[in-house]
Amino acid sequence: MPLPVFNSAGLLPPGIHDCSLDDAHHRFVINPHRAQMWSRFLKFVDWTRSLNSFDILYLDGGYISDKAKPQDIDVILQTRAPYGTAALESMIPFFHYGTDKILEEYGVHIHFWSEGFPGGVNDFRLFFQYLRPQDAAPRGLQAGATKGIVKINIRKSAAIPAPAQLEEATL
Repeated sequence: MPLPVFNSAGLLPPGIHDCSLDDAHHRFVINPHRAQMWSRFLKFVDWTRSLNSFDILYLDGGYISDKAKPQDIDVILQTRAPYGTAALESMIPFFHYGTDKILEEYGVHIHFWSEGFPGGVNDFRLFFQYLRPQDAAPRGLQAGATKGIVKINIRKSAAIPAPAQLEEATL
């Protein structure tokens, strides 16, 4: 499903927008810097798929805005298992590897969500739809303004292009 156009502030309209990896690639890989980031992100997606514990991920942050050179890609991984032991165990490989190392190697700032999590206020899918005051002001928006995030089913998404193909497509 194609993503909506950016609003006048350079952000997706409020809400959760479903798309495929291919749709996200076509929308957000708009320059060589972003192509390099996408290549690293796809390696992260491959690793996540290999764990066979996650079907859904959400994208947020500067990467899904009109920002030319974002620093990282904010990702929320949704566990396949509902909140409980199996969901928490599915997160272990990421913490074992280290969230700082994941950021360094893949350019991904990682968060998690499980259906049935008892802390509704800690639902990153909702939290990430609000702009921080320091992000809202430069875009001419009020603190607390909302924006959209992207939802991708990584199990249903078609094969993703090899990194070399990504770089060639954006040069």
